[in-house]
Amino acid sequence: MTELDNPNHVFVIAEAGSNWKCGTFEEDLQCAKHLIEIAAKSGADAVKFQIYRPETLYAENAGQSDYLSEKGMNQEINDIFKNLSMPYEMIPQLADYSKQHGIEFMSTPFSVKDAVEVNPYVSIHKIASYEINHVRLLEFLAKTKKPIIISTGASTFEEIDFAVNLLKKNGNEHIKILQCTSKYPCPIKALNLSVIPKINSRYDLPVGLSDHSIDPILAPIMAVAFGAIIIEKHFTMDRTLPGPDHPFALIPNELEMMVKAIRNAELAKGSGDKQVLNEELELKQFATRSLQALKPIKKGETLVEGVNFDVLRPGKRSRGIESRFLESVNGKKSKIDVDTGDGITDFE
Repeated sequence: MTELDNPNHVFVIAEAGSNWKCGTFEEDLQCAKHLIEIAAKSGADAVKFQIYRPETLYAENAGQSDYLSEKGMNQEINDIFKNLSMPYEMIPQLADYSKQHGIEFMSTPFSVKDAVEVNPYVSIHKIASYEINHVRLLEFLAKTKKPIIISTGASTFEEIDFAVNLLKKNGNEHIKILQCTSKYPCPIKALNLSVIPKINSRYDLPVGLSDHSIDPILAPIMAVAFGAIIIEKHFTMDRTLPGPDHPFALIPNELEMMVKAIRNAELAKGSGDKQVLNEELELKQFATRSLQALKPIKKGETLVEGVNFDVLRPGKRSRGIESRFLESVNGKKSKIDVDTGDGITDFE
């Protein structure tokens, strides 16, 4: 069983997105490797990149994105994606570098051609939110038989139904679903984290969160409390660098902070069973009330509440029976001698 399938472990994906792009091929490669180092050091389970080609993304002359224009990126969307396209030859190098650093390598493909290139180097596939209706891509990924994680930003249950059913129809039931809001950055009020258990109930599949909010702690921890077993979050070396993914990404110390908080949240969730924990045993014995003698009690003496015994905390005296059995003791006879302060245990 991998950590992705461990129900007691939150699988953390450090999303590098397009934040590896900084210059020449060699500069880009070194930047991507540095991001892998940061992700590994943070304690994340996986580091993820994105693989796409402009010709298989948008229609020709698709125009400018209002969202990106507001961020000062006034180029045609086709040109932006052309600039941010990761060369296929970089994939095996990054996969190998991730392996050297003990972190899972992931890369989201945006077309069947991309998926063909990525597939030999990943053990988990990721479907981006806007690809949830990409029929041929879903069919291809399903047939790899590898686990598939679907992001559901800007999607309805009807659209998620379609994707899940298509994957299953093509022989893949190893599916996990991420709640996601496709807004960058995502306002806290738009996270809609309470839908996580509803998604889990509807599909009977593991659920997680792809979080685009700026806060490194709030959404991941709340999502874990709602039952999320995957957290995906963008990260960068520097939020001031040029590019669409830097402004809402976590910087290295925030990524480490998030992973640590998630690991503590895992511990805090516990088993889900209400039981006396090892950490509680000593004080439970010392401070939880039981039936204790108020004065010396002789064998055969009638036990009378408030006269010769009462409901008290025993401290380090011998502990009597639980106070909830008070009515079954009151008026009975002690079968043994009991010293003042000791517990009532034998009666008839």
